Amino acid sequence: MKKYINALVIAAGLMTGFTSCEDKLETVPTDAVSGSVLLGNAEGTQIALNGIYRMMYSSGWSDGNTHQNFGNMSTGLVGDLLGDDMNQNEQGSGWFYFDYRHNVNSRYSSKAWRSYATWNYYYTLISNANYILAAQNDIKGTEAKVNSVIGQAYAIRAYSYFYLIRMFQQTYIGNESKPGVPLYTEPTAAGTEGKARGTVQETYDLINDDITAAIEYLKKAEPQAHPSHMDLYTAYGIKANIALTQNKWQEAADAAKAARLKPGLTLMTDKELTSGFNSVALGSVIWGAKIIGDQATVYASFGSHMDSSQDYYGKTSRKCISAWLYEQINTTDVRKKWWYGKLAANNATGTECSYNQFKFTLANSSTESDYIFMRAEEMLLVEAEALCRLGNYSGAKELMLKFGVIRDKNYEAQLNSRAESSTLTKDQYGTTTVAEPVTLLDEIILQRRIELWGETGRIFDLLRLHVGFNRDYEGSNHSQKLVSSETKQAGWKTFILTIPQSEFDGNVNISEEDQNPL
Repeated sequence: MKKYINALVIAAGLMTGFTSCEDKLETVPTDAVSGSVLLGNAEGTQIALNGIYRMMYSSGWSDGNTHQNFGNMSTGLVGDLLGDDMNQNEQGSGWFYFDYRHNVNSRYSSKAWRSYATWNYYYTLISNANYILAAQNDIKGTEAKVNSVIGQAYAIRAYSYFYLIRMFQQTYIGNESKPGVPLYTEPTAAGTEGKARGTVQETYDLINDDITAAIEYLKKAEPQAHPSHMDLYTAYGIKANIALTQNKWQEAADAAKAARLKPGLTLMTDKELTSGFNSVALGSVIWGAKIIGDQATVYASFGSHMDSSQDYYGKTSRKCISAWLYEQINTTDVRKKWWYGKLAANNATGTECSYNQFKFTLANSSTESDYIFMRAEEMLLVEAEALCRLGNYSGAKELMLKFGVIRDKNYEAQLNSRAESSTLTKDQYGTTTVAEPVTLLDEIILQRRIELWGETGRIFDLLRLHVGFNRDYEGSNHSQKLVSSETKQAGWKTFILTIPQSEFDGNVNISEEDQNPL
């Protein structure tokens, strides 16, 4: 077992306590609270959980290159840059550019690169969740508080394994018997013997068991005390995405609908859609991270890499939308304002660059901007796709119309032009990159690509849809077109990461033969 499978006391020391009456995180020193005392009651356990949540927007998961590793949002950004809808216009300081070029898998022996950082991050979350779950029978407090902390721990573990399996193996359908990831459900320490990879099926079995347990506990829990906490509706959202990946359409539809029942939840207004996506106070946020003051990670942050109007990394490494995808957005659609169109000339740095993004901006020029992890719109799109797959075209269209008219006053005509079919149309390259939408399913996937750009990772959709991509289309604005690559193939090897060398070095139950294809 690796040293990055950390004990819970590390989370307590590194991290934090949220309080219900204020947003500030208060540090809990490592030597101030032992793990056994911390987990003796629900309040202490919540402090430990807050430590895990703090990890979700902290950097430091690699030995070097730390500014491109800042938790959940960096994984989503990698997922988008691996695909076809986001263009990193220039290398800039180098962060994320090697992901964009599909040039990280050969670097698995280094602890400075993506494989190690991703493996380290999610297994650290899992390890800390395992300490809480191992102590669940000893946690004292009201039933609602105890159920809350246990449910959150199960949700964290399900969430972490779900990302691990999608980052380190191809999609579920058709790959059930392939190697998954090592599964740990008990506390681990530096000397714990590592486990074998198991299978994809076994990984998803644990993920489903965990998210089911999370939902059952959170049904009987106190309400969400802080926007950074996972609650019942977050757990339903995670379940919806898991079910969507497994083609469990009815489960996906039901869970996504349940996630949108969060009290007070609304779809974003047109004004909110252009507000910068930097606040968990936006009406459609189901789950996010409230970031303030000295908890902001400055250069090692999502806003730093995205907002080219500020003097951070985004200024010289601009994130742009694919030219083809931009042209699919109607001029009457408010989301057209998220990006520049094609300009006559581009400045070398700063905002004025063809197809450059404005969707994500720093709040008040500050890296204190919040992170949005899950929105009502994502869940609506999951439900609509699932209903379409089930042949419930009227139900899917009703949802899409509710969503679309907020964005585009002319959306109904576009929606009605799509054939009522769950067939996915492919382009001349055998991909969906520049496939003109024909069917209702095409429309739903197109709206996912536009709406969730920069949020959920396009590569995860490409994997589950069993399609490749092509950046070298006519009129492409991609700075790295991968002309000689094999990315047009579904499930190409660079769509997933290689296992870090440190796992082979320290786990007797994994050998070099267990490595993903290089």
